[in-house]
Amino acid sequence: MEENCQEGKKEKKLIFVDCYTSWCGPCKMLAKSVFTNDEVADFFNKNFVNAKYDMEKDAEGVVLGKQFGVQAFPTLVFVDPSSGEAIHRMVGAGSPNWLITGARLALEPDNNLSSMVKRYAAGERDIELLKNYMSALYSAYMRDEAARVACEYLDSLPVDSLSTPENWYLINRYVSDPLCPLLKRVMSEREKFYTVIGRKDVDNKLEKAIYSAVKELTDWKPGKKNLFDEKRNRELTDYLMSIDFMVAPTGLAALYMAAYVREKDFRGMLDKMDEALSYNLFRNNSGQEYFRDNIRKLIYSGDKALMEEGIQRIDRFWFQATKAMDKANLMRTKALLQTKIGDISGAEMSNKEAEKYIAEARNK
Repeated sequence: MEENCQEGKKEKKLIFVDCYTSWCGPCKMLAKSVFTNDEVADFFNKNFVNAKYDMEKDAEGVVLGKQFGVQAFPTLVFVDPSSGEAIHRMVGAGSPNWLITGARLALEPDNNLSSMVKRYAAGERDIELLKNYMSALYSAYMRDEAARVACEYLDSLPVDSLSTPENWYLINRYVSDPLCPLLKRVMSEREKFYTVIGRKDVDNKLEKAIYSAVKELTDWKPGKKNLFDEKRNRELTDYLMSIDFMVAPTGLAALYMAAYVREKDFRGMLDKMDEALSYNLFRNNSGQEYFRDNIRKLIYSGDKALMEEGIQRIDRFWFQATKAMDKANLMRTKALLQTKIGDISGAEMSNKEAEKYIAEARNK
């Protein structure tokens, strides 16, 4: 990296660093389809000293990963050669236009991410700065900070201003926590948003926010290093109980089910699942996912008899599935349980069935 910085000082260019790993699919896509694009190659060769490091295999890459705070791959870092500090970053992969647009911001002294952080901290709240800042934070995978900036700006607006298409774009892109005051406002005043934005788009946003928050909690499993967030679980449960929204019962059912898993009461989990499915709470095929996700958790029970019961339930539930991918996913779940109880030949047969349904889905 020192040689890159020396070259950057000499040529008066920023350093562009591709922080990748050998196993990362998006990293490979960038290398194969984006960095080789003529427009991208010309722009980056003209404006930057270009370098790349494997964050796991290169000794210097491991050091730079810690220095630049790399947490996801690929991370694309633009470095000031004089200070060696990252002044702009992007995370993920996109089109050639996406990459060049982000790189142009890195070249603007007042609009790269480092500068916008300082401008915002100094109290600047110009709307164009806010929009560019949110976009840069989001692209840098600083999603929580992007949401915080969006909420600070949007939550002060009256509902007539908040529900404009322009501001709805900001809500839809940057704000995802159903418990934040802003999305609670959208929920409580959604009839006004329906008029301007449309019921389908508003409901889809609120549904996605709720399902993501529920999944974050229900994905916790016994044995995880991090402690379960009891406070957030209680707050989300209370909130879903307080709103009249179509997916609230589904979310509550999943949260209640997860409590049995945390307590390792897998018999109770199965009984509660039967109860929830009998209420016909689920819509848009979410009942299939609910059943599959919970049956899969039997692998943590250590109880062979319960896992065998789970396999029998899959066989019964399979007949209700109408979509090929649902059948494939059920067969994969069955194979997982069969493997856990030592039925290797049964697991192989189930996986073959899954492949058959996957092929059927692709053909359709």
